[in-house]
Amino acid sequence: MKLPLVKAGIVTCLTFSLFNGQAFAASELTNTCSSFGEIQPNVNPSYPQINCLLTNAAIKAEIPPEVVKAVATQENGDWRQFNDAGKPIKSDDGGIGLMQLTNKSGLDQNKLENDIVYNIEAGVEVLSSMYSRLDLPKIKGAGRQVIENWYFPVMAYNGTKPVNSPLYQETGKVNTNAYQEEVFAEIEKQSYLNDTKLVQYPFSTLDFQYDRESSDNILFKKLEYTLTDQTHDSAYWFKSGDKVVTTTSVRIRKEANTSSGYNTVPNGTNLVISGDFVYGSSNINKFVWYPVQTEDQKVKGYVSSAYIVKKQ
Repeated sequence: MKLPLVKAGIVTCLTFSLFNGQAFAASELTNTCSSFGEIQPNVNPSYPQINCLLTNAAIKAEIPPEVVKAVATQENGDWRQFNDAGKPIKSDDGGIGLMQLTNKSGLDQNKLENDIVYNIEAGVEVLSSMYSRLDLPKIKGAGRQVIENWYFPVMAYNGTKPVNSPLYQETGKVNTNAYQEEVFAEIEKQSYLNDTKLVQYPFSTLDFQYDRESSDNILFKKLEYTLTDQTHDSAYWFKSGDKVVTTTSVRIRKEANTSSGYNTVPNGTNLVISGDFVYGSSNINKFVWYPVQTEDQKVKGYVSSAYIVKKQ
């Protein structure tokens, strides 16, 4: 995990209780993404396959995949476990592989370095454990599928240190350099293609107690927030038959890629999900594609998950 000032002890105390040296059931995740081919030792899987691995590890842990993929991007922008020589990628401060886990107590060190599935599931389990912390704020009435409700667990993945305070204590301005702020900016960029803005918390400097010159954790004085604007559920739990609406004028593609033919539908068009999402073949896209049809069934095809929300 980046930002070396905030890492000490974050994962050490968690991984022992979560994993206790036990191996993950990696075969389940590997089998789910087997259509992309067999994972080879010390070779980075294809980009769509890593997309599949991250997505399904997140779904299994009941975390919005948008969040997990953005954390992976923040930790390792290229989504790589290995360098060009086939060696595990390590940061200067000891972060390992795709999810850049640092303190390794209780984890299989060899697998953390050489098994990308193990590395992904370890990172996802650590992130999931942060959601369960009682000292971190939550959104009133929101659950695990609400993306904004992962703001503080994402912060804690990197560390609840003064450097990650949502506001600068001295000025009250938003700390855009905070780890979680950068991750949420990635969600807006990669999962929503800058079409949707996530809801901002109504922070006050009185909500946090800390000494910027100290390495002590932030003390959260307010543990529940009410967000008046509409929050955003993950787009990854839509099922066949669900009704969604477009958030902008979009192209309904004939196939799940950006180069196939299309029909354009306007903003606010009602669509019906007609099957499970697919990943496409792009080495850039971090969203997924849903098969959809208009309510009158005149237009059918695939739409990016970036441009649809549940119909209210």
